[in-house]
Amino acid sequence: MANLAALGGPRAAPDGLKVDWPQTGEQERDAVLRTLERGEWCRLGLSDEESQVALFEREWADYHDSRYCIAVANGTIALMCTFWALGVQPGDEVIVPAVTFIASADAAVLCRGVPVFVDIDPQTYQIDPDALEAAITHRTKAICIVHYGGYPCDLDRIKTIADTYSLPVVEDCAHAQGTEWRGRKVGAHITAGCFSFQPSKSLTAGEGGAIVLDDPDLTERIWAFHNCGRPKGVGRYDHHIVGGNFRMSEWQGAILRAQLARLPEQTSRRMDSAASLALQLRQVGGLEPLKPDERITQRGYYFLVLRYDPGAFRGVHRDVFMRAMQAEGIPVGAGYGVPVHRTATYTESNTPHRVLPCPNAEHACANEQLTLGNHWLLEGSNARSFMDAYSKIRANMEELFILAESGEEKRSLAGVAR
Repeated sequence: MANLAALGGPRAAPDGLKVDWPQTGEQERDAVLRTLERGEWCRLGLSDEESQVALFEREWADYHDSRYCIAVANGTIALMCTFWALGVQPGDEVIVPAVTFIASADAAVLCRGVPVFVDIDPQTYQIDPDALEAAITHRTKAICIVHYGGYPCDLDRIKTIADTYSLPVVEDCAHAQGTEWRGRKVGAHITAGCFSFQPSKSLTAGEGGAIVLDDPDLTERIWAFHNCGRPKGVGRYDHHIVGGNFRMSEWQGAILRAQLARLPEQTSRRMDSAASLALQLRQVGGLEPLKPDERITQRGYYFLVLRYDPGAFRGVHRDVFMRAMQAEGIPVGAGYGVPVHRTATYTESNTPHRVLPCPNAEHACANEQLTLGNHWLLEGSNARSFMDAYSKIRANMEELFILAESGEEKRSLAGVAR
């Protein structure tokens, strides 16, 4: 009789992992009802003391030790508005990491720019500063770094590169609500940071996005562009540039204010769960968390990212192990599956882009990366369930070989989160 669930045995986590997301209560109910009863569901016509969006902007800026925040419709729009305000024009190049969600690159293309895909550091899965610097040409207009999974990029080195070449840096912080580098939240360390509040994020209103920054002139340009070309403080029909309506609604602002009050405690819980799991995994071996770095003073999460070592499983491919864990009730995935430049958007169309050698990204996506969504980290018992399943698979290696020989691993197993 088989022991592994993938071969018909009992599941290590019969009911899967526990999750309560989004977490809501009276704060959210009161916020929605106040907005409903007020009857002002758009910030136009409201003062900054009345608008839920404006109040959230102030609170989100304070949370990140930044001077300004502009709330927008979603994270992709946040990137687009920032690239546009930085002057990205047709043919201009924007350097992006090969491992990220596709929006990091698409936002540049939507501004008629050209994404340039560069490799990642194999120990952190973040953009490789050496590869970034090697990609700079006279056509480079901006650098877009991504705090992938919530683990921050090497902001010290990247700032040095940006200063050397006088280039702006956009931090894609869609994964990094709560992440700190040297005691300051990510986002406004160099030029500007862009956030998403889609449901899979650690702070959510269903949709929504935000930009944090310290530069008043850049803030004014982004503000006008996201608000139909109106500079801040002018009349409703006083348009100065071509812009779009990319505003956040009052509903979203109200929900985000209530959810933001929960974020510090939730961040702490996620960190505790991840630290407990990392300690246990290091004792057993086979799955390695991303490299510790003392400059990371707080870690937000989108993915808990683990590196699979096939040597610890006698050469069994990651996809076989992933299938075995999924069958046990543990919803591990492989991030976004492939590097961005391998998606159909960039391989089966004429979408302009440039790709530098990305061996680390290719290897990580095809063979090594395992991910677990951040919401599972809110329950400490999930770490125990994860280790129960992991230990069971390690104790039944002969059955893992049978699973590998079945060829089932060739099916699509990524379980990609968007």
